[in-house]
Amino acid sequence: MPAAVVAGAWVWLAVVAAASVWLIILAVAPRRLLGPKPVLRWLLASFVTRLAVLAAWSVAGWHVFCQRP
Repeated sequence: MPAAVVAGAWVWLAVVAAASVWLIILAVAPRRLLGPKPVLRWLLASFVTRLAVLAAWSVAGWHVFCQRP
């Protein structure tokens, strides 16, 4: 019997598919699309990315330090 695929798995599959298509296009025509370095540089300079990292860090800290046995 096949296992059911949850909605979160579909999201991750879409992210992986989009990244794969992006990398394939970069390999074929590297000057037509932004490469990983400028995108990474923009993400590191973006205020939204910093907020997302802070939110993920706080959730991880809550799970590590604030859970009661």
